[in-house]
Amino acid sequence: MELRDLRFFCLTAELGTVTKAAERLYVSQPFVTKVIHQLEEEMGVRLFDLEKRRLVLNDNGLYFYKSAKAILQSVDQLADSMAARRKREEAPIRLLYNNAGYLSALNSAFMEKYPESVLSETFAVRGDIIELLNSGQADFAITLPPITREESRMIESITVLKDTGSIMLPPDHPLFQKDFVTLEELAPCPIIIAPKGSGMRDTIDQIYFSHGLTPNVVYETNDMDLQQRAVLVDKRGIAFMSVIHTQDPLIGQYCRKTLTDECFGTVGLSYNRFRQETAATQQFKKFALAFFGRLQALADSL
Repeated sequence: MELRDLRFFCLTAELGTVTKAAERLYVSQPFVTKVIHQLEEEMGVRLFDLEKRRLVLNDNGLYFYKSAKAILQSVDQLADSMAARRKREEAPIRLLYNNAGYLSALNSAFMEKYPESVLSETFAVRGDIIELLNSGQADFAITLPPITREESRMIESITVLKDTGSIMLPPDHPLFQKDFVTLEELAPCPIIIAPKGSGMRDTIDQIYFSHGLTPNVVYETNDMDLQQRAVLVDKRGIAFMSVIHTQDPLIGQYCRKTLTDECFGTVGLSYNRFRQETAATQQFKKFALAFFGRLQALADSL
């Protein structure tokens, strides 16, 4: 057994197919298959089951994967620490998200508390987030809704916020004078929202559908600043906002609460449960849990 064999096995487990693993490794598919079979023969057990044309780790495979991943991470961390020693710089914390509503406040608070740390944020759709967490190419993800164990047995998700949400309205909008607005009142309104595939968009689509309504989308963007400009300056429509925005001194005055039974967003903090924690990832995890804990207290008080 060689380190190369462990890398082939782990990547196949993370991507779910030999074909994708071979493409990522720039080797032939039969060669990866041969390595997997040799490992299974050496261990004396099967490591994968085939489910819906995807390779899924069985219980033996999960046990083997956990140990194999720890070995590879130790080797990789040794290489990274030596590289950091040469460069005298700290590797950034890699954070993925599928909803930008919380990122600005999270980033600002984290940078204020830990000015020497580097937080690298990237938007990604749900499937890509799962693949990148599985393969260790990202440290954390903030997703709406949380990633489930059915989607990946390698990912641990903590529900950190059940967001009641709010509506941003231009000051001359007919609903602006109301303290609360209903979904039925919002139904005909033009909406500025993130594209399909983002957490907020998928959540709003589902809420409208459950009420027999269809959102009147007129502008799509993941950029929160552009959403706010489209509402407050261009007056092209309304926008769904996180509860955090009701406390923003600049835009909170334009946000109104919604009267609906649904929560407008259940947010999860996700990470690879087999990935060894570093001091930096432990620090960010502790910070993120506290940050969203304060948001939850705010949501509960409104």
